[in-house]
Amino acid sequence: MKQFIKNTLLHSTVYYTIAIIAFCVIMLISHSAESELSLDPSRLLYIYPFCVSFALANVILTNNTNMHGVARWILHFVLTVAGAYIFIILPAELETSSGNFMGLMIILALYILGVIITMLFSKRIKSAIREDAEIKKNLKSK
Repeated sequence: MKQFIKNTLLHSTVYYTIAIIAFCVIMLISHSAESELSLDPSRLLYIYPFCVSFALANVILTNNTNMHGVARWILHFVLTVAGAYIFIILPAELETSSGNFMGLMIILALYILGVIITMLFSKRIKSAIREDAEIKKNLKSK
């Protein structure tokens, strides 16, 4: 349990650092005098709880072998999307419910894109590891 909490907090801190750097870069690129977007500390504080929920989802997905694979992916989806909605979309106080809906759709699209990219890379990495193991096995047998 201690290792689980340690992994979750470590990953959430790394995700938070990356998110803050990305947020600052976006602010530097899109900053104008009329822009309402600012580096408001309250906006930055809402990012960390999302990073904790995302890290928790990732730790459960990768380290929890007691659960079935589909259950882990469903839990990952729920924790990630709910965390983003609760800690990113709702505090933004969008003026209409259609704004909240569009935010949710953007989160879903980003989640699906992230899963597709992750699946592609993990498939290539696993095949490269398998291929490397076969080559080493063939070299040892000769």
